Amino acid sequence: MPVLADGLWAHTAKVETPFETDVQLPNITCKRCTLQVIQFMAEHGINNPGNFTYHHCAELQITADPAKPIDKQWPAER
Repeated sequence: MPVLADGLWAHTAKVETPFETDVQLPNITCKRCTLQVIQFMAEHGINNPGNFTYHHCAELQITADPAKPIDKQWPAER
């Protein structure tokens, strides 16, 4: 499935403020979708079994906006 965002917040120094961004969700109807954030953190402790990769997930319920075209990269209804 398509990637909604990639390559955000590349940095090598410690950051004191949280990161935040907006992403455009696909215009589909999905009763149980998962939004996953994956982080690669080289200057961080090892995450077993992910090494330096961490992920966070949120379950979403999306209702398509009938005034807009359905996003064809995704199944019409999930």
